[in-house]
Amino acid sequence: MIKVCYIIGQLTKGGAEGQIYQLVKHLDRRRFCPTVISLSQGGYWAKEIRKLNIQVVELQRRTHKEFTRLFKLVKLLKDIKPDIVHTQLFSANTYGRVAAIIARVPIIIGHELSLPVIGKDKKFYQICIEKFLSMFSQGIICNSAKVSDILVKKHFYSVSKIFIVHNGVVITDFQKQIKHSRKLKTNHKTVGIVARLDPAKNQRLFLDMANIILSMPENKSTKFLIVGDGPLKKELEEYSRNLGIEQNVIFTGERSDIPELLQEMDIFVMTSLFEGIPNAIMEAMLAGLPIVSTDVGAISEVVIDGENGFLCPSHDSKNLADKVIRLIKDEEEARSMGESGKKMILNAFGIEKMTNKIEDVYKKLLEKKCIIS
Repeated sequence: MIKVCYIIGQLTKGGAEGQIYQLVKHLDRRRFCPTVISLSQGGYWAKEIRKLNIQVVELQRRTHKEFTRLFKLVKLLKDIKPDIVHTQLFSANTYGRVAAIIARVPIIIGHELSLPVIGKDKKFYQICIEKFLSMFSQGIICNSAKVSDILVKKHFYSVSKIFIVHNGVVITDFQKQIKHSRKLKTNHKTVGIVARLDPAKNQRLFLDMANIILSMPENKSTKFLIVGDGPLKKELEEYSRNLGIEQNVIFTGERSDIPELLQEMDIFVMTSLFEGIPNAIMEAMLAGLPIVSTDVGAISEVVIDGENGFLCPSHDSKNLADKVIRLIKDEEEARSMGESGKKMILNAFGIEKMTNKIEDVYKKLLEKKCIIS
């Protein structure tokens, strides 16, 4: 039995954390024995992972940078003696890989979920640390070709260590929830976004877009759904009031019934400043929604401009509004784009496909180290 330790900064609700849950849930337990280590205590996914009879270890977090956690992590890895350590996101990619090097874990894998671009989602020192640690890693999994290209061409990572594995969506479960929820017939269109309310997701741009759309008499009844919670909630609510559009904007807070909420939408919008491939977009596509998104990060690997949605320049609320208005007016084009996006997810982005590819990475590296034959 191959022991795999997954290390992540926290297990609160979030895209990367949800992907860890789905990965360990669908992992071949006849071959792999998973343990999940969180560098923080608590979190929604910790309880859910334990329900799968998988060990979850939560380390106490006092500050962002502390050696105590590193020492505890080293001891933990020495006790568990994993064959593979698989880390995700910067804090875990750092603490986890340093601890794995000290504990002499045979195979160390870092997982890159967002674009390593200085000044956007990564600071210069973070890129330097991850570049250094990549030299001691046997594999780097990238969730998009764009991430892979930047690592190899711009940061000179070894091509032989890079593996591209797109995020996956739990298609069967999602479709069941969609099937059991029916869209209510209304006289208005609903435009929605699902994302944490923080600066990177740029929901202020979503509100600027909504303001432009609502300024036209024919669109006065359009509703705008903002799903998610975060540090900018009060600020965004106040901004919608200042724009005078608060009657048309609904802040739902954090929700667990995402499939049902997507059923209430006619168009899905993403306004992020930077992204990898967002799970929220893939779930919206699976729900049959046309996408209007800023053209950032690796979003263009799933949203094909003019085919299953529209890509717009970042910070351009007018362009976003124009594309949404076009889809409001042309229901047939919106339906066609939604169907095209749904087919893409069904064919290429299932969670089983993601899990199988990651297992293949494990097998390849294990064979290379002569741990299995």
